[in-house]
Amino acid sequence: MKTIASNPNQMPSPVSKEQFKKNHSNSRREKFLLLAILGAGWLCTLAHADGLTGYYTAVAAGDPDFYGGVNALSVSIMGTGNVQSQLGPNGLPVLSATGVSLFGSSSDMNATTHELLWWSPGLDPYVSKDTVQIDSNPMSFGYPNPWYVTGQSSDTSYYRSVHWQGTFNMASAGQISLNMGVDDDAWLFIDGTLAMEDHYGYSASANPTMSAGTHSIDIFYDDRFPVNDSFQFTSSVALSPVPEPGAITLFAVGAVGLACPKRRQRQVARQ
Repeated sequence: MKTIASNPNQMPSPVSKEQFKKNHSNSRREKFLLLAILGAGWLCTLAHADGLTGYYTAVAAGDPDFYGGVNALSVSIMGTGNVQSQLGPNGLPVLSATGVSLFGSSSDMNATTHELLWWSPGLDPYVSKDTVQIDSNPMSFGYPNPWYVTGQSSDTSYYRSVHWQGTFNMASAGQISLNMGVDDDAWLFIDGTLAMEDHYGYSASANPTMSAGTHSIDIFYDDRFPVNDSFQFTSSVALSPVPEPGAITLFAVGAVGLACPKRRQRQVARQ
């Protein structure tokens, strides 16, 4: 009996109709599953409509700008004017000349941009990640209820800082109303421009007139002193949180999954 050796240069045989239909059916099912995964991520965000995504961080005791630190001794209650009117190139508040003189330590300030690093794990040695969550509008945290860093029962070891992010849409130009009361400090930026700030012992409100379209909102909060902490906030316009990191991860996984089925189909077609 003759043995016919296979020719590596031989053209692959045509795919049968049955095989083509099977591949096409599998492809449709996999794409549907991918869309379901991606949709679930977006729905998690949409389910929290009218809110902001909060990036919670913990500031370790010993930070120069927080209670017990060398800068905190002279600035127990902060006044206005320590932060410039525009966010810096990295999306953080920029210290004014006065702010630099009060809080410009090497650990808490970017030496080049003068951005404040109280919300920057990895850049400020005293700051670490706590949690990420979507907080609904209106917000009411802290006093008279405890609101400490996750796993803590006091401010002894860590102080809280939070960066909230989101957007809002204006169907037409008009005025909005924002109100904020905090312990200890907070700055609110719209489209990168300071709209209002508040510090312990006061309350703040703003009624900016906004153009039609989508606008960004950033709020930077800190609790620098014991014993109490507080953040109260209301907005007359509905807010939309930015996608949570978990949802973004789902998108990335889904994109990889989309490429894999196509590769498998091409391999089957060559068999």
